[in-house]
Amino acid sequence: PQNTRRSPSTPHTNTKMQASLSASFTRTAPLRVRNAAKPRDRVAMRAVAYDKKSKGKPSLVGVIKVPKHFEHEMDALVVSHEAHMHDTHVVYNGQEAEEGRPRFLEYYVTKINEVEDPLDTKVSTPTGHLLYAWNEKYVSAADVDEHMKIGDAKWDQFPKLLKLVKTNGHFMIAGHGKIVANYNDCSEPCTARKGDTTVSLGLVVPGRLERDVDAAWRQHERWMRKTHDFGEGVHGKYDDLTRPRITQYTVTKAYEHVDPMDPLSAKTGNVMYAVEESYVSPDGVKGHMEIAPPELDIFKYLTNKSYVRYMDVGQGHVIAAMPRKLTSNIVSGLGKFFQQIFNPGKAVAYAGGECDPDDCEEAF
Repeated sequence: PQNTRRSPSTPHTNTKMQASLSASFTRTAPLRVRNAAKPRDRVAMRAVAYDKKSKGKPSLVGVIKVPKHFEHEMDALVVSHEAHMHDTHVVYNGQEAEEGRPRFLEYYVTKINEVEDPLDTKVSTPTGHLLYAWNEKYVSAADVDEHMKIGDAKWDQFPKLLKLVKTNGHFMIAGHGKIVANYNDCSEPCTARKGDTTVSLGLVVPGRLERDVDAAWRQHERWMRKTHDFGEGVHGKYDDLTRPRITQYTVTKAYEHVDPMDPLSAKTGNVMYAVEESYVSPDGVKGHMEIAPPELDIFKYLTNKSYVRYMDVGQGHVIAAMPRKLTSNIVSGLGKFFQQIFNPGKAVAYAGGECDPDDCEEAF
């Protein structure tokens, strides 16, 4: 479908929900206005050191559940949203914040065929519903604010999406979440790709369990970093059944609000966790489940249906993304070797499973 856009001078007449969004998200200092005479490509292409760490950065996770017969309309909405994001947002490469150009660390949308028991990947019965899960990670709260503002001003499908969130919203962390676990805290942004098979889930637990669940996700993060590979692999040397290849892994944490679209509304006392993983092949998901040790503490929460709001274990795939070229663990290791020889005093940004030890816990 054509992605028609309105002039910023003629925004939508705000509904109650849009007014709530405007009030709750516009809370940071205004971004600088970009100088039109300054060539933007020169900023985007510069090879300089900048902070790539993603832990603690703001995260938006939204899941919409619709009947199967609504599939065509939802697919079209995602296509329109992806075009809008490509036109108005930038993949973070050290750029300064600027008005009208939100910077993100990850953007992809997963389409999931909901089944009655996602953990039973062989015989589980479809429910007749589809889940569409948005996964967006931003550099700063100001970028989230700008994302919301330009959505209202420039994307003609914004009111439709807000209505769907209100009527069919299944799980929502509306930009007030924080990234608390990942595969590597210094990896490149936007690595999930269209067609990747996914694992995703949303947990909501009582506040009294927060410390225990935090610890369980730290343990899960350490396990993921030790047992999975990042990227395509080199010269075909990989086995997804024994060492799965991933293209993205993050855990987002947020405190549940009475109005999920208004982070300034009252809190319920519950804690939300959203897990997003994408794999190079379906065998990666199969291998992920087969090598998972039963003693992982997180399983006691994943198997409690009262905590699980949604779950996808290979039933979904990425249908919209902002792709970047991937680097494998092996290539990253060679880079580290040569870096130590030629630039021994300079830090290296790794693509697979290495980070400063303190990073593993600081975001919690």
